[in-house]
Amino acid sequence: MINLDVLDNPPPGEKPNYPYPTLIKLAIYGSPRKRLTLQEIYHALESRFDWFKDSNDTAWKRSIRHNLSLNKTFRKVPRPVTDPGKGSYWMVDYSQGEGNKRLRKR
Repeated sequence: MINLDVLDNPPPGEKPNYPYPTLIKLAIYGSPRKRLTLQEIYHALESRFDWFKDSNDTAWKRSIRHNLSLNKTFRKVPRPVTDPGKGSYWMVDYSQGEGNKRLRKR
C-alpha cells in the first residue's frame, strides 16, 4: 500500500525532507476512501512525523493549504450533505496534468 509509511524517517527533531505535494499525495493515497479533509491531512502528517506534531511553527499548515489550492493534481470535492462534519474533501486527480493551476504574479 502506498502511504506515508514508505518514506524514511528524518533525524530526530528535523523536518521531513520531502516536498509538500509528495506528503499530501501519500497521505491521501493512504486513506481508505482516497480522499481527506484538510484537518485529516494535518492529522496524517502529525501522526507520521513527530516534527509536524511537535512544531510550534504553524507555517507548515499554511504551506499545505497553499499547495492544495495551487497544484493541479489536487481536486477539492464538496462533502455530501449526508456526510457529517465540516470542510470539503481533497483528492488526487491527474486528469488536469501536474504542476500549478495558475501562474503566480510576482
